[in-house]
Amino acid sequence: MDMSNYYAEMTKKALEGYKRINNSDQVENKKYEVPNATWDVNVVRGKVLEKATVTRVSLRTKHPVTGDDTHFHALQSKVYPANPKIPILVFIIEHMVAQDDFFSGMMDVIAPAPIEEDLSFLGAEMKKVCEKHGEEYEPLRDKGAQIFKLEPWKKPINAGVGIHNPTVKERVEMIKEEGQVWLSSYLKVVEKRINEPFTDEDVEQMNAIRARILEYYYLGDISLPEAMKLGIPLEAINLMLLAPAIRY
Repeated sequence: MDMSNYYAEMTKKALEGYKRINNSDQVENKKYEVPNATWDVNVVRGKVLEKATVTRVSLRTKHPVTGDDTHFHALQSKVYPANPKIPILVFIIEHMVAQDDFFSGMMDVIAPAPIEEDLSFLGAEMKKVCEKHGEEYEPLRDKGAQIFKLEPWKKPINAGVGIHNPTVKERVEMIKEEGQVWLSSYLKVVEKRINEPFTDEDVEQMNAIRARILEYYYLGDISLPEAMKLGIPLEAINLMLLAPAIRY
């Protein structure tokens, strides 16, 4: 199953939204190509969204369980707002092609200074998608709720209001819709909170969370070492995933 048109549509939608919010027409693009991998990173920067990325990833590798030759395609977006009251976006859609097609969607936010009203809204929007496709929200929410956690952290850094939805090709329409709804819902939250007041303590918490995100990807995420084995430079991974500034 070819997801190229969907990835292109979502890339365009995300970049247009990020540019609108930042009142900017500028998009940085860097493409990293090695024999078995391509990393195509788009970045929008500005005063509201300090760094907003949309990345298309393509890998040729071995299936981690079966060892079969596998084509891996993914679309990821990560947004780091300047205002700590606006949550950090987590948006991941993956498509693996081996003996069969397998899909996964991971939608959530990381909220340095959470506003419960916004988290409830985002969760409710995902629940609507689940109900429309005959799935229960809570089990899919639970699958993603503990993902952004390392030992000895007391709790995960993600809010646990989105869903993690690993599924087969027969359910791909749900994966597509959850991506569309999550992005649209997130942009509504951003626009609502652009001028939300925040404190120095909120900024300190935002900086602490950004550092934790770095720790998670460097120490806990299996995709980083796998990408580096294929020859993707660390610069590409940092550009795709990390905050524009990290303070310890």
